[in-house]
Amino acid sequence: MINLFTQFAASISPLTPIEVAAIANVATTCTIPKRAHLTEAGQVANQLAFFTSGYFRFYHFNHLGEEITSDFYFAPNVVSSYTSLITQQKSKVYVQAMQNMDLLIIMRADLEMLYDQYPRIERLGRKLAEQVAITSENHLFSLLNYTAAERYEQLRLHHPEFIRQIPVQYLASYLGIT
Repeated sequence: MINLFTQFAASISPLTPIEVAAIANVATTCTIPKRAHLTEAGQVANQLAFFTSGYFRFYHFNHLGEEITSDFYFAPNVVSSYTSLITQQKSKVYVQAMQNMDLLIIMRADLEMLYDQYPRIERLGRKLAEQVAITSENHLFSLLNYTAAERYEQLRLHHPEFIRQIPVQYLASYLGIT
């Protein structure tokens, strides 16, 4: 799994073998079953997970108690309830595995230690955070400016391998339709 992470990182900000070894020393691997939560609303996120297959769904409950799918993270990628991970406040969202997946996990304390000791790892973290910010801004812009059909088309174009796997109720919720 660390080799797959190294390949993923290389496309963003390459790491040296020493930096990869430092990550390998603190990272753990696990398998998360379909529908399990990486983070639940009300918990403080304390880990960052890398995954190479499948996708995660972000959701929350609105004031009426209705479940709202707010986002998807598709492989290969890193995932966490980022706001909670960074602020160490309770997550407002559930981060749910939508397939059985193997994960490479780095705990927040270990991530901070890596950032302190290895500027290139910190740079990788910054670049990943920038990608999250860009993705979030693009998602918000699309919600405010495009129809559900246009948003569906964008999802289909960018992630055709996943579009047939997303249950229709989650897709409808994500698109803001019933």
